[in-house]
Amino acid sequence: MLSKEVSKIIENMLQAERPESVLEISGYDHECGELISKCIDSTTKKIDRVDLTAIGYLSDHNIYNKIYDPDCLENIDLIERYDVIIIFHMFENMPAELSKFLLEELLKKTTKQILVITSIYPYNLEATGEEEEISGVRAYHPVFFLGLDFSYNLFDTEEGIKQTYTFFPDMGYEKLPCDVLPERASVERSLKIAVILPYYQQLTGGLKSTLQLLRELTGKGHHVTIFFRSDTGESALPPWSHLSKEDVSAQVVIPKDELFCDYIDDVDIIMLTFVSQVPEFVDYKIPVVLWEHGFNALFGDNNAFWNSNTYERLYTHRLYRSEVRLLSVSTVISKVLKGVYNRDSQVFTNGIDTEFYYPCETKKNELPVVLLVGNPSVSLKGFDFAVKVLHETFKLGVQFKVWWASQVEFSLNNAPFPIEKYILPSQEKLAELYRNADVFISTSLYESFSLPPLEAMASGTAVISTDNGGINAYAKPGENCLICEQGDLTSMVFALNYLLIEHEARNSIAKAGRETSLQYSFSNIVPQLEKCLYNILAI
Repeated sequence: MLSKEVSKIIENMLQAERPESVLEISGYDHECGELISKCIDSTTKKIDRVDLTAIGYLSDHNIYNKIYDPDCLENIDLIERYDVIIIFHMFENMPAELSKFLLEELLKKTTKQILVITSIYPYNLEATGEEEEISGVRAYHPVFFLGLDFSYNLFDTEEGIKQTYTFFPDMGYEKLPCDVLPERASVERSLKIAVILPYYQQLTGGLKSTLQLLRELTGKGHHVTIFFRSDTGESALPPWSHLSKEDVSAQVVIPKDELFCDYIDDVDIIMLTFVSQVPEFVDYKIPVVLWEHGFNALFGDNNAFWNSNTYERLYTHRLYRSEVRLLSVSTVISKVLKGVYNRDSQVFTNGIDTEFYYPCETKKNELPVVLLVGNPSVSLKGFDFAVKVLHETFKLGVQFKVWWASQVEFSLNNAPFPIEKYILPSQEKLAELYRNADVFISTSLYESFSLPPLEAMASGTAVISTDNGGINAYAKPGENCLICEQGDLTSMVFALNYLLIEHEARNSIAKAGRETSLQYSFSNIVPQLEKCLYNILAI
């Protein structure tokens, strides 16, 4: 039976898309078809169905123009083209990779969108017990669908939390001329670089890494000027940063109602740090590059139901199709930019100060310490899942305490383990927490380049993380960290319990993590950025 929440989602989508034709793929009876019929004029518009029940009891129902047998999914060419396709009861009942393959094939058969409503946890297809047994692994999540154009959301129903994905067909974009780069740069010299800082000054991994990188570029002889827009006249450097004004060549704070372009002169290249800055610099006389660190919309996480004609979606497409050069912070982001917007980008990762983050020789904690870093209210960080992991691990009898560094104050009720909160600690204090903790856990749903685990590795602390996409830039599961699938509480608890008990394994992973972090030291990273910038200037 369709819940009222699901019915409302379908109604809103159909009202926004105004389709001439709809294909329903489901195991429902005629209930979904009746809802579609009420939302569109079924006397003049086409409603068809793939009947996943395979029993044919709808064959004489007057709602549908055509009813396909489920076997048509083995040959998508048999299916006609539709404005909208709605899918229920399919993703839960087949392997994830097969679902993704079918989805990509069906996207060739739609003009507006495919709406998929599915459970967070699919059925355990390998279970030998009841058919409806639920798997403990979250098969469908934003990272799984990277490279496709989609919007994602969770919603509550009487049957529990469901998730919805709206997938959009390929836009057929051609390659932009600015994406063609020479094989080898012919320019190698000190550069005058203008860097436009994002509109916010809150502590984020991307901004922290960017500022440290600019200091390193200045130290190598490049003239780096940072620009920030504000009416209060404060420094362009955030108050939490441990950089001083001498760490960059110059900084300029401009009023909010004025243009950066009016303050920029005599530079070789302009570096943007957020995609919203792009319109001001399109067709600018100086080469412009956007260093894309990723944000929620690139992972389909929009806190709203986007349709094919949603303004924010179309505007985002316009921004990324603008003729500015692109750098991606990871292969995760380059995959999204290529798959959704057909943009080629050089991959240039974040760096880390491996002298600021360093291991201590001996940890002197009375109890093993588990460290968490981040704002508990940011849902993509998955801290509700992290708390479950801590509770279940504590039930196993292992003793530990928790340190939690957060940008904001928070409460954690009924914690059976001791916890110490560090609210907006200085960068020096955060580095101290990293190197004195025993295990660091990260439970993000998605990341572009997961910086805190790398900071923990540099500090000689063993890391456990969910597979959030971005961590794969440097993760070697079982060697320098332990990686668990999304939602896999059992595996995450086992991993934490294992590292808390097995000192040798913990030390081995921590040592390998430190070695990995050295590859991302600024002495290795800065030359890579210089090469990227030289390539752009050689166009």
